[in-house]
Amino acid sequence: MVLKSLKYTLKTALTTTEVTRLYPEVMMELPANERGIHELDATTCIGCGSCARVCPNSCIELVPYRYGNPLKNRKMQFPQIDYGRCTFCGLCVDECPVSCLKMGKRTEIAGWDRKDIVYGPDRIAVKKFSDREVAELEAEAKRQAEEKKKAAAAAAKEKAAKAKGKENKAKAKPGEGGEA
Repeated sequence: MVLKSLKYTLKTALTTTEVTRLYPEVMMELPANERGIHELDATTCIGCGSCARVCPNSCIELVPYRYGNPLKNRKMQFPQIDYGRCTFCGLCVDECPVSCLKMGKRTEIAGWDRKDIVYGPDRIAVKKFSDREVAELEAEAKRQAEEKKKAAAAAAKEKAAKAKGKENKAKAKPGEGGEA
């Protein structure tokens, strides 16, 4: 009996193809429309929060992240995804107005604690700025804010001058001979 089983095992092992998967040593090829872990392009995200608002399980939360574009995303808020609640429905990807959030091909999500499967922008960002680029963008954003502030102050000053001019004209009209 033992020899018969051993003979069958050797025969099938040497002649047939392997039917078990070799994961995790060899990752199988995934279909083109696979919905894996999200991929964030932090350079184009505007921090609008539409992904968080449309999520049916409320698993997306906006959190601060340093390596985005301060010119586009003034609050520097980026999505953080709780994969313990995510159903990979893709509504967040469909709703994104700048297409900075996409479904990726990575599928491995594991952790010892609940917080290990909450992926912040640092773990899902596939494209981000370097420290030097962020410093340059912050300086540019600061310069633009100062210019905007100066333009607003100049506009307010001009408006006040116009109002004062109208007031002076209104006072001067009755004295010029308008009343007889």
